[in-house]
Amino acid sequence: MTTLIEPGQQDAAATAGYRQHRRMLWQLLRVHHADTLAEARARGFGVEVARRAATLSIRGETRAWMSELLTRATVPALAAFLASGRRWGQSGEHLMDHSEAVVQVIDASYPLPTWTTLDPVEPTRALDETLWSGWICAWREAFHVAARSAAAPTTPEEESTLRRWAPWLTSTAVILAATTIVVASTRE
Repeated sequence: MTTLIEPGQQDAAATAGYRQHRRMLWQLLRVHHADTLAEARARGFGVEVARRAATLSIRGETRAWMSELLTRATVPALAAFLASGRRWGQSGEHLMDHSEAVVQVIDASYPLPTWTTLDPVEPTRALDETLWSGWICAWREAFHVAARSAAAPTTPEEESTLRRWAPWLTSTAVILAATTIVVASTRE
């Protein structure tokens, strides 16, 4: 069973290295996507068809990489990330155009799990639509529980916690909508 480690208890040097490595992987995914997009355009494909081809070319790697970030980033950072998900397009084809949102999640991620024991998906298994949809549903449930439990004050001192989490809790409906978009994108 995975042990959850509080962000403040994680080694700062390891965290910095982890985040730098994730930024590098994100850049590699973006370069591969851009190269595939340019190649498809050079072959005469329209913009939307070329985007779809480029997105499909990195689907497994992107899903696996994102599944790790989705299990290693803090709950508030994930809530903000998912709230911006409506900009990614119906199939996630515009995610590469919104690198700043991804980098913000990277900057709030840790090498060891902080809020869920859910394991990331392996790249070879991430292409399995059934497995991916099941993983997204399990992640969504775990995230919902984590956000709800982190926001439920039990003492007067913790009431400030509720106020701190209020913006993210307000976006719960948006988060569910964004998750639906991610699940829909995996079926295309």
